[in-house]
Amino acid sequence: MKHNEDHKIDDLDDLLPEDLKGDIVPEINPEKLFDENEYSTIIIGNEGMSKKDTNNADAVTVLVSSKSTREEKDEALKHLKENNAQAFILSAITKTKNSAHKALIIASCWETGLDFSKDYAFFINLICDKDFLVSFEAFTVIQEMEAEIDESTLKQSLDTLKKVKEPIVSVTDAIQLIEQKLKAN
Repeated sequence: MKHNEDHKIDDLDDLLPEDLKGDIVPEINPEKLFDENEYSTIIIGNEGMSKKDTNNADAVTVLVSSKSTREEKDEALKHLKENNAQAFILSAITKTKNSAHKALIIASCWETGLDFSKDYAFFINLICDKDFLVSFEAFTVIQEMEAEIDESTLKQSLDTLKKVKEPIVSVTDAIQLIEQKLKAN
């Protein structure tokens, strides 16, 4: 074991038996952690997070992990629903830069069945995203909303969507959906 002058351990690998090195504690190059080609890194919270938020962060991590099973993802969705984690999920969506991960977190909004109707405008803005999956999942959220959305919000949303210069299919579908809702009122 290597020690420095202060008698601190320099190489933690020396504490592990040879056959466990790199297995329990994998070799991780900290410089690569923020390289999207090497690792998928999502920074969701901060050091002062509550136990509930830490558990919510773990659930979101399960949702975006390609190594998670369907059962693990179902448990994560159940956990988020039981914790009424709308605010946490919205924060995770806002902080996530990787579009594929963002789309998976957005999908959790409709998959949990939580009520995001007060965040209608937030999802309208996501529908305007150039990434197809982000836009599609956001459209699915508003499509699955059961709560009534007031006419003023619908009209503002329609204006926002009509300003998109190169609308993808989710934008045009959202315009049609909102126009139908306005006609029904």
